[in-house]
Amino acid sequence: EEETEAVVKMVSLLGRMLRYSLNNKEKLVPISFEVRHMNDYLTIQKFRFEDRIDFTINEEIDTNSYFTPKFILQPIIENAIKYGLEQHHTSVIEIFITKTSEDEILLKVKDNGPGIEEEILAKLNESLRSNPMARRDSKFGLINVHARIAMIFGETYGLQVKSEYNKGTEVIVKIPAITREEISDVSGGVEHA
Repeated sequence: EEETEAVVKMVSLLGRMLRYSLNNKEKLVPISFEVRHMNDYLTIQKFRFEDRIDFTINEEIDTNSYFTPKFILQPIIENAIKYGLEQHHTSVIEIFITKTSEDEILLKVKDNGPGIEEEILAKLNESLRSNPMARRDSKFGLINVHARIAMIFGETYGLQVKSEYNKGTEVIVKIPAITREEISDVSGGVEHA
Protein backbone atom coordinates (compact mmCIF):
# COMPACT_ATOMS: atom_id res chain seq x y z
CA GLU A 1 0.00 0.00 0.00
CA GLU A 2 2.83 2.41 0.76
CA GLU A 3 4.12 2.05 -2.79
CA THR A 4 0.73 2.41 -4.50
CA GLU A 5 1.43 5.98 -5.59
CA ALA A 6 4.81 5.02 -7.10
CA VAL A 7 3.30 2.01 -8.89
CA VAL A 8 0.49 4.15 -10.36
CA LYS A 9 3.09 6.67 -11.58
CA MET A 10 5.24 3.92 -13.17
CA VAL A 11 2.23 2.37 -14.93
CA SER A 12 1.22 5.80 -16.25
CA LEU A 13 4.75 6.41 -17.57
CA LEU A 14 4.85 2.95 -19.17
CA GLY A 15 1.50 3.61 -20.83
CA ARG A 16 2.72 6.91 -22.26
CA MET A 17 5.94 5.26 -23.49
CA LEU A 18 3.92 2.49 -25.14
CA ARG A 19 1.68 5.02 -26.94
CA TYR A 20 4.78 6.86 -28.16
CA SER A 21 6.29 3.57 -29.38
CA LEU A 22 3.16 2.45 -31.20
CA ASN A 23 2.52 5.73 -33.02
CA ASN A 24 4.64 5.25 -36.14
CA LYS A 25 2.79 7.58 -38.50
CA GLU A 26 5.54 10.15 -38.78
CA LYS A 27 9.27 9.98 -39.45
CA LEU A 28 10.00 13.07 -37.37
CA VAL A 29 8.59 14.35 -34.08
CA PRO A 30 9.23 17.49 -32.02
CA ILE A 31 12.41 17.05 -29.97
CA SER A 32 10.25 17.70 -26.89
CA PHE A 33 8.47 14.35 -27.54
CA GLU A 34 11.80 12.52 -27.58
CA VAL A 35 12.89 14.38 -24.42
CA ARG A 36 9.66 13.45 -22.61
CA HIS A 37 10.09 9.83 -23.71
CA MET A 38 13.66 9.79 -22.32
CA ASN A 39 12.54 11.46 -19.10
CA ASP A 40 9.85 8.76 -18.69
CA TYR A 41 12.32 5.99 -19.53
CA LEU A 42 14.97 7.27 -17.10
CA THR A 43 12.40 7.82 -14.34
CA ILE A 44 11.28 4.18 -14.69
CA GLN A 45 14.90 2.96 -14.69
CA LYS A 46 15.65 5.07 -11.62
CA PHE A 47 12.71 3.43 -9.83
CA ARG A 48 13.74 -0.02 -11.09
CA PHE A 49 17.34 0.33 -9.89
CA GLU A 50 16.31 1.94 -6.59
CA ASP A 51 17.85 5.35 -7.23
CA ARG A 52 21.15 4.02 -8.59
CA ILE A 53 20.53 6.24 -11.62
CA ASP A 54 20.77 10.01 -11.52
CA PHE A 55 20.00 12.12 -14.58
CA THR A 56 19.57 15.68 -15.77
CA ILE A 57 18.17 17.00 -19.05
CA ASN A 58 19.37 20.45 -20.12
CA GLU A 59 17.33 22.02 -22.92
CA GLU A 60 19.10 25.11 -24.25
CA ILE A 61 16.62 25.51 -27.12
CA ASP A 62 12.85 25.44 -27.54
CA THR A 63 12.48 21.69 -28.10
CA ASN A 64 8.92 22.15 -29.39
CA SER A 65 10.24 24.12 -32.37
CA TYR A 66 12.67 21.56 -33.82
CA PHE A 67 12.22 18.00 -35.02
CA THR A 68 14.08 14.70 -34.71
CA PRO A 69 13.67 11.06 -35.72
CA LYS A 70 12.11 8.98 -32.94
CA PHE A 71 14.13 6.73 -30.64
CA ILE A 72 17.56 8.14 -31.36
CA LEU A 73 18.40 8.69 -27.69
CA GLN A 74 17.11 5.48 -26.10
CA PRO A 75 19.86 3.10 -27.40
CA ILE A 76 22.52 5.60 -26.24
CA ILE A 77 20.98 5.89 -22.79
CA GLU A 78 20.49 2.12 -22.52
CA ASN A 79 24.25 1.70 -23.10
CA ALA A 80 25.05 4.38 -20.53
CA ILE A 81 22.93 2.63 -17.90
CA LYS A 82 24.18 -0.88 -18.73
CA TYR A 83 27.87 -0.04 -18.58
CA GLY A 84 27.56 2.66 -15.92
CA LEU A 85 25.95 0.37 -13.35
CA GLU A 86 28.62 -2.28 -13.96
CA GLN A 87 31.32 0.08 -12.73
CA HIS A 88 29.65 2.50 -10.32
CA HIS A 89 27.06 2.32 -7.61
CA THR A 90 25.29 5.25 -9.30
CA SER A 91 25.08 5.83 -13.04
CA VAL A 92 25.04 9.57 -13.74
CA ILE A 93 23.64 10.62 -17.12
CA GLU A 94 23.50 14.17 -18.45
CA ILE A 95 21.63 15.13 -21.61
CA PHE A 96 22.31 18.47 -23.31
CA ILE A 97 20.28 19.82 -26.25
CA THR A 98 21.82 22.79 -28.05
CA LYS A 99 21.79 24.55 -31.42
CA THR A 100 24.96 25.55 -33.25
CA SER A 101 25.60 28.66 -35.31
CA GLU A 102 25.58 26.34 -38.38
CA ASP A 103 21.87 25.61 -37.81
CA GLU A 104 22.47 22.14 -36.42
CA ILE A 105 21.00 20.55 -33.33
CA LEU A 106 23.34 18.67 -31.00
CA LEU A 107 21.93 16.12 -28.58
CA LYS A 108 24.73 15.12 -26.20
CA VAL A 109 24.53 12.22 -23.76
CA LYS A 110 27.34 12.15 -21.16
CA ASP A 111 27.81 9.40 -18.60
CA ASN A 112 30.18 8.49 -15.78
CA GLY A 113 30.57 4.89 -16.99
CA PRO A 114 33.76 2.92 -17.58
CA GLY A 115 34.50 4.63 -20.87
CA ILE A 116 35.62 2.86 -24.02
CA GLU A 117 39.13 1.56 -24.62
CA GLU A 118 40.99 3.59 -27.24
CA GLU A 119 41.21 0.78 -29.79
CA ILE A 120 37.48 -0.07 -29.56
CA LEU A 121 36.56 3.64 -29.69
CA ALA A 122 38.64 4.09 -32.85
CA LYS A 123 36.89 1.11 -34.51
CA LEU A 124 33.46 2.40 -33.47
CA ASN A 125 34.08 5.91 -34.82
CA GLU A 126 35.55 4.43 -38.03
CA SER A 127 32.36 2.36 -38.46
CA LEU A 128 30.31 5.53 -37.99
CA ARG A 129 32.40 7.45 -40.57
CA SER A 130 32.36 4.72 -43.22
CA ASN A 131 29.24 3.66 -45.11
CA PRO A 132 26.61 3.45 -42.35
CA MET A 133 24.12 1.58 -44.56
CA ALA A 134 26.51 -1.36 -45.01
CA ARG A 135 26.75 -1.95 -41.28
CA ARG A 136 23.14 -1.59 -40.28
CA ASP A 137 23.00 -5.15 -38.86
CA SER A 138 25.93 -4.50 -36.57
CA LYS A 139 25.72 -5.46 -32.93
CA PHE A 140 26.15 -1.79 -32.00
CA GLY A 141 22.82 -0.02 -31.48
CA LEU A 142 24.71 3.23 -31.98
CA ILE A 143 25.54 2.31 -35.57
CA ASN A 144 21.87 1.62 -36.28
CA VAL A 145 20.92 5.06 -34.90
CA HIS A 146 23.68 6.66 -36.98
CA ALA A 147 22.47 4.86 -40.12
CA ARG A 148 18.86 6.02 -39.59
CA ILE A 149 19.98 9.64 -39.22
CA ALA A 150 22.22 9.41 -42.30
CA MET A 151 19.35 7.89 -44.35
CA ILE A 152 17.00 10.74 -43.42
CA PHE A 153 19.35 13.75 -43.44
CA GLY A 154 22.49 12.70 -45.34
CA GLU A 155 25.87 11.45 -44.26
CA THR A 156 27.08 14.75 -42.80
CA TYR A 157 24.75 14.05 -39.86
CA GLY A 158 24.80 11.31 -37.27
CA LEU A 159 26.78 10.25 -34.21
CA GLN A 160 30.21 10.91 -32.84
CA VAL A 161 31.55 9.16 -29.75
CA LYS A 162 34.10 10.65 -27.34
CA SER A 163 35.35 8.63 -24.42
CA GLU A 164 38.10 8.34 -21.87
CA TYR A 165 38.72 4.93 -20.37
CA ASN A 166 37.59 4.89 -16.72
CA LYS A 167 36.21 8.43 -17.03
CA GLY A 168 32.99 8.10 -19.02
CA THR A 169 31.60 8.53 -22.51
CA GLU A 170 29.91 11.31 -24.46
CA VAL A 171 27.79 10.51 -27.51
CA ILE A 172 26.96 13.49 -29.72
CA VAL A 173 24.01 13.26 -32.11
CA LYS A 174 24.09 15.88 -34.86
CA ILE A 175 20.94 16.60 -36.87
CA PRO A 176 19.83 19.61 -38.92
CA ALA A 177 17.70 22.24 -37.16
CA ILE A 178 14.39 21.47 -38.89
CA THR A 179 11.30 23.50 -38.01
CA ARG A 180 7.64 22.68 -38.58
CA GLU A 181 7.68 24.80 -41.76
CA GLU A 182 10.59 22.79 -43.20
CA ILE A 183 9.41 19.36 -42.16
CA SER A 184 7.47 18.44 -45.31
CA ASP A 185 10.77 18.54 -47.23
CA VAL A 186 12.04 15.66 -45.09
CA SER A 187 9.18 13.53 -43.85
CA GLY A 188 5.88 14.50 -45.37
CA GLY A 189 4.25 15.18 -42.03
CA VAL A 190 4.34 15.85 -38.33
CA GLU A 191 3.20 13.90 -35.32
CA HIS A 192 0.89 15.93 -33.10
CA ALA A 193 0.66 15.81 -29.31
